[in-house]
Amino acid sequence: MNRTMHSRPRIKVLSILVGLILTAASACASDAELDTFAPQGAIAEELHSRAVVPVFVIAGLVLIFIGIVLFWLIKKYRVNEYEDDTGWPAQTHGHTPLEWSWTAGFFFTMLVVAALMIWATPTINSTKANAADVVVDGVSILWEPTVVVIGNQWWWEFRYYFNDQVTLESLREIGDAKNLPPADIVTSGQMMIPISEEIELIITSRDVIHSFWIPALNGKRDAVPNRFSPWKIEASERGVYFGQCTEFCGLSHSRMQMQVVALSDEEFQDWINSTTQDAPKLVASDTTVFRGQEVFAGTCTSCHLVEGLNDSTYERADQASEAAPNLTHFANRSTFAGGILNTYNADGSFNRRDMERWLRTPEEVKANYTVPGEQYRGMPNLNLSEQQIDDLVEYLRILGEQPADWIIEATQVE
Repeated sequence: MNRTMHSRPRIKVLSILVGLILTAASACASDAELDTFAPQGAIAEELHSRAVVPVFVIAGLVLIFIGIVLFWLIKKYRVNEYEDDTGWPAQTHGHTPLEWSWTAGFFFTMLVVAALMIWATPTINSTKANAADVVVDGVSILWEPTVVVIGNQWWWEFRYYFNDQVTLESLREIGDAKNLPPADIVTSGQMMIPISEEIELIITSRDVIHSFWIPALNGKRDAVPNRFSPWKIEASERGVYFGQCTEFCGLSHSRMQMQVVALSDEEFQDWINSTTQDAPKLVASDTTVFRGQEVFAGTCTSCHLVEGLNDSTYERADQASEAAPNLTHFANRSTFAGGILNTYNADGSFNRRDMERWLRTPEEVKANYTVPGEQYRGMPNLNLSEQQIDDLVEYLRILGEQPADWIIEATQVE
């Protein structure tokens, strides 16, 4: 009996150690898309060296120290006999020197961490002027790289202002994320940026609190309704960087993803050229694409905008956020449905299967809900017929140019 009782502490300690080892191993996957320890830009590298590494080093030293003390105490003072209340070590309740020691140790550790944060914060929050030349509608413009990022249940919107550029101060004066100035480009799910340029972000939300996080390019920044917060990212290499909302925001929080696609200067200019054009407005015919346009105009325009089709009548979406993804250039994005489905298959063909599934039963792909008396939160089921789904898919295929093969390959999501 005593032997069994004596072995229980060892089993608990071993269980804790095994759990810690497995947790650490699971966090070190070489192919992880969300990896805090793999910075890919100057800003993320600065954050990594000034904050992440020092804090983890301190935490590791504290863990080792506590582990050594714990095992020493277990070995020195463990009770071998449980009879007649004998064999127990002397109790140290009210031991003033000990209490002062661990209080001082905790206070010193927090002081070191606080000093590190004070040292890192100015660099992390500072911005620099790095205006870039871009051409919009044939006019050369000096653009201070800035993207307005807006969280919605459960997708991200990215707004680019080239002609009438906005600032953090001007948006704070407006103070309403649902009534922003018209932008030159409005897209969702994927943010396009030029490489080796500091991109200033202005982050907000239209409904509930979200949190924007692209770990390879910077830390997290909360998106609070109608509060405009500054942030920044920079990618040192051409590629795709994955992100995830990290603030619980409702049913489909875990399915609110995004990517940043870093392009060369030439590729970024090509993207601007293709994305600032209106969608084609088809003339009446008996083609599948035209029928799809008619289905879109009759069932989808209560939420979605396609510039060149319904921009003259569109006001706002029938959603709690009063917004839905702008689909003018739907086909030039390699993911949809809040970044969780591929627009194209790995071989470059259009992913018709997932698109049909999304249009047929969106609630099965991504949970949504509607509170009685309120507007939709998420993509509703429109009860489309199979013919309408076929026609609508054909129409969505022509909205924009297909991305480059390397982008399609790099953004494949499971």
